[in-house]
Amino acid sequence: MNDKLEIGNAVALMSFAAVVDCGSFSAAADALGYSKAAVSRQISQLELKIGVKLLDRTTRTIALTPAGREIYNRCVRIMDEVKETNDLLVGIQSTPSGNLRINAPVVASIFRITEIIPEFLKRYPDTRLFINLSDSQVDLLKDDFDVAFWVGDIYDSTLDAVKLCDYEMVLVGAGEYFAQHGRPRTPSDLKEHDCIIETHLSRPGEWRLSSDQVVSVSHVRLTSNSVRVTREALLAGMGIAFLPRFLLEEDLAAKNLEVVLPGFVTNRLPLYLVYEKGHYILAKVKAFVDFFSAEVERLK
Repeated sequence: MNDKLEIGNAVALMSFAAVVDCGSFSAAADALGYSKAAVSRQISQLELKIGVKLLDRTTRTIALTPAGREIYNRCVRIMDEVKETNDLLVGIQSTPSGNLRINAPVVASIFRITEIIPEFLKRYPDTRLFINLSDSQVDLLKDDFDVAFWVGDIYDSTLDAVKLCDYEMVLVGAGEYFAQHGRPRTPSDLKEHDCIIETHLSRPGEWRLSSDQVVSVSHVRLTSNSVRVTREALLAGMGIAFLPRFLLEEDLAAKNLEVVLPGFVTNRLPLYLVYEKGHYILAKVKAFVDFFSAEVERLK
C-alpha cells in the first residue's frame, strides 16, 4: 500500500476542477494564477498517470468523460473543504458556501424536511444541496455525506448529533377492525391481534411501548418500509400499527382511526441531525444544523 502523499496529484486535481468550473483552460489559469500551458500540462500528466481520460477537448468545448465526472464530484467537495480550512486558519468566519450533501428519510416531506429546505437556500444562496433519500444507516465518510437526518436511536456513537424534536407514538387501528376483532385491553393482548409493521420506525417483530415495556408482535399481516403503505393498510382495516401520532392526526380527528392502549405508550420517536465529530466547525454544516434546529422549533 502506498501511503505517500502525492502533492502533484493534488495540484493537478485542483487545476482539473478549476477548468471544469471556469469552462476553459485560459479562465482556469487566470483564476489559479498559473499559465494556460501549466494547467494543461498538469491535467495531461494526471491523465497519463492514472491511464484514464478526464476531459474530452475540442477547439471550442471541454466536456467531462464519465470518469472525469466522478472525479470532479469528489474534487468539488475537496475544494470546498480546502476553502473552509483556509478560512479557519486565518481566523475568518466564512459565509456558508459550496456543496452540502444530505441524507434524509424517504418520507422526508412527512417530517417537514422538504418544507424547510427552500428557506435554507434563500438564507444561504452560496450553498448547493445534494439530497439523497434513504432510510438506511449511512457511513457519512464512506458515503460522502456532510449531514444526515436520522429517525430513532443514534446508530453510531462516534457521530455528533443534535435532536431536532421527538414525536408521540400511538397504537392505532380502524373502527372496522375493532368491530370484528375487539380492542386490546393490555399490551399482551397484541399477540392475538393482526398487526402491521413499518420497519423503519420500529424493529421487526417488536414494539417498544415505553422504556421498560417491549411487546412481541407475532401475528403480522403486513410488513412494509413505507409509512404511506402502513397508513393505507390501517384505513383498510387490516390490523393495528404503531406510528407517530402526527402522521395520523387527520384520520384520528375524522374518527377513521382510533387509538388503543394510550396509557401504556410513553415512548417517543426522536428526529436527529448527525454529522462527523468536529464538522460542526465547518460554516456550511453549522449553518445547516443551526437553521434546521431553529425552524423545527418554530414549527412545533
